Amino acid sequence: MKIRHTLLILTAILGIALLVAVSVQIREEILGYEATERMVASNAVREQLLLGTDALANERSLTFVLLIEDDVENGRLETLGEARRRVDGFLQAAENELAAARSALSNTDESLASLSRARRDIVALRDQVDEYLKPDQPRPRGEFAPRWFRQSSMVIEELQSSRLTLLQRERPLQPTLRAEANLRTFGGILSESIARNQALLARALRNPDAASSLDLEAIGRNAGRAGLAWELIEGQRASPLTEPVRAAIAASHEDYDSTLAPLQQSLLTALLSRVRPGLDSGQWYEVAGRSLQYVASMQKELLRSSREQLQAELRRAQRSVLQWSGLLLLGVGAVAGSILVVRRRIVQPLESLSQAMLKLADDDLTIPLPRVNRADEIGEMNDALRVFKANAIQRERAQNEKQVLHARLRDAYRQLQKDLEAAAVIQGAMLPPPARIGDVQFQGLYRPSSHIAGDTYNILRRTDGGIGFFQVDVAGHGAAAALVSVACHHALSQAILTRNQGTRLDEIAAQINDDWPDDLPYFTMILGEIDPRSRRARLVQAGHPSPLVIRSDGTVEPIGEGGLPVGIIRAATYETLDFAFEPGDRILIYSDGLIEAENPQGEQFSEARLRKLVGDHASADAPALLGMLDDVLRNWRSSETLDDDLSVLALERLPERIEADAVH
Repeated sequence: MKIRHTLLILTAILGIALLVAVSVQIREEILGYEATERMVASNAVREQLLLGTDALANERSLTFVLLIEDDVENGRLETLGEARRRVDGFLQAAENELAAARSALSNTDESLASLSRARRDIVALRDQVDEYLKPDQPRPRGEFAPRWFRQSSMVIEELQSSRLTLLQRERPLQPTLRAEANLRTFGGILSESIARNQALLARALRNPDAASSLDLEAIGRNAGRAGLAWELIEGQRASPLTEPVRAAIAASHEDYDSTLAPLQQSLLTALLSRVRPGLDSGQWYEVAGRSLQYVASMQKELLRSSREQLQAELRRAQRSVLQWSGLLLLGVGAVAGSILVVRRRIVQPLESLSQAMLKLADDDLTIPLPRVNRADEIGEMNDALRVFKANAIQRERAQNEKQVLHARLRDAYRQLQKDLEAAAVIQGAMLPPPARIGDVQFQGLYRPSSHIAGDTYNILRRTDGGIGFFQVDVAGHGAAAALVSVACHHALSQAILTRNQGTRLDEIAAQINDDWPDDLPYFTMILGEIDPRSRRARLVQAGHPSPLVIRSDGTVEPIGEGGLPVGIIRAATYETLDFAFEPGDRILIYSDGLIEAENPQGEQFSEARLRKLVGDHASADAPALLGMLDDVLRNWRSSETLDDDLSVLALERLPERIEADAVH
């Protein structure tokens, strides 16, 4: 197939695919518009059902109070009549909305039948109530009140069930609408629980001594159901709600927590304890009514918010359908024009360049290139091919040079790795192995952060029988620090071995500091000695972490307060620290790589954590103590690597002198 045919076919396929995609999108937008219409219709029906349910609950409470009262005032009957008209109005509106939404909603006949049945049940119950409320009616109204309450509650539950059925059929997907639908459901549970207790507590307060345990149990259940409803409402507060909705929820919750809930609990406690409550039936009825008004305000704000959002979503869906329809028409024209443009401006010029491109792709730099006098991409392609041809040889030569350079770099890297590994072996060989010198036993822990480290230590026996030791931590790490640590190791070892009788440790440290070259990094150190003729030890601390003396009784004591590192200030002075070193005592010397090791959260291991850890394991011998420190540090780091070099030296004075092989 020729390239022109391929490009034309591809252009046609892409154009058709674009049109199909736009058509599919239009279909999706139409479906979304229809779904939004259904949601608007469902929300309108559910709104009227919610308002009707609240109105019916109000009628139930008014009727219940009238039935348990001895005398019925005409004003109260007029209030009851107004409540009935409100219920009828809301239920009629819900029926009208259902009838108007037959084409949008499913199973509307079932919902209409359920609503009609509920209205018939309400009318029948009202007729019975009217018979009992007649002035000349000798039958006791109080006996009919519980039956009215139960049967009207069943009608309310049926209306709530119808509303929830509609909600399940048309479940909102938008987070705010879904949260507001949940809040209305929980608000309905809250309103019904408060309304039930409004009536039940009103009857119980009329005659507290005769309040039945069943009524009090029902009041407790309703109070618990209201509390649970508030917990569910609070669980939705994290959803993206509007500020008016949040304000309405907060106002209702404030009234419930500060007034209704504590008052309801105190009245229930008094009734259960058979104590005369401090509130009469009418006062309670008014308090509960105010709380119901707060809940009703919250529900109205939720209904208003959902209605506005659904209308906005419906308008957006309408605009989207129109926009995509216009885009479809534009797409048809664009596809036709694209085919013509591709044929004239792309296909034909590309055929003239194709042969030259193929030859250049085969590295045939002798092929003549066509001359295309155009300022568009085709002309740029022709110019690019010419540049490519001119630079091809140069690129090839540069590529060859890069390969040679890479080979040399790989060889140099391998040699560097070998040198570092050899240096690490040599540096490790300088460290003394675990051993005993006289009555002193020692062991070290050494973990460089890379191949080689700036940490080192040594333990030496002098000609006079004394035991000298040191630990060094050179600033930085890597090759430079490692080379300096070797120089430090040699200098300190020679200083210990050639030390004159009577020369103090602080004088040795000061001399090393004065002789240290300015162009070399500074280092911290512990330089010490153990007197074989007494139970004493001495050390100089030069910027190094304070060693820990672990007494035979488990006490841990830090020695020293820091001092100046070697190589920072000329003519610096140092102090010799003298301390008891009894049989069974141990000295733990460590570099700052231990206490400054950070965990994944950036927290340092710290001296305090080290002292507590050593104190908790003071009875462990040196190998166990160092192994425990190593394990704890690996767990702390959650890694096998370190950011800084680590060295730990443990020295222990044995209870009796034990000869050991000479070291270093």
